[in-house]
Amino acid sequence: MGLGTQKYLGNKALSEYDTFDPIRNLWRNVLVVAISDAIKIKSKVLQFSKFYKNKRFYELDYVTLPNRDFDTVCNMSNLDGNLVRKKVNKLMKEMEESNGSDMPEMPWKRLYQSKGINRESDGNYTTVSAL
Repeated sequence: MGLGTQKYLGNKALSEYDTFDPIRNLWRNVLVVAISDAIKIKSKVLQFSKFYKNKRFYELDYVTLPNRDFDTVCNMSNLDGNLVRKKVNKLMKEMEESNGSDMPEMPWKRLYQSKGINRESDGNYTTVSAL
């Protein structure tokens, strides 16, 4: 690729020799945190759907529904807000479609049934300070 070569991502052109921009990187990190929070919440909602049945999460709304604040953060990140939102919505839909896991409904059941927690005692009790 030559000096003037550009790669296209959505409507924005990314230069191969893009300069370091701490402000843009800050806003991109804001987006990363917002999207990762939404992914964590979505997985909990899918995992415990009976409990979260009638709950609304503004973290999910922020990244999946059109809003001026999200578009501003994307603009400050030098990204197309509609494209980012479209990809997040696609990811959320894929999460819903692949929800057929065999995990128990309650997290304490997983913890209780795990082999590391449920091991048999060998009769030799030791304290942490003895180790």
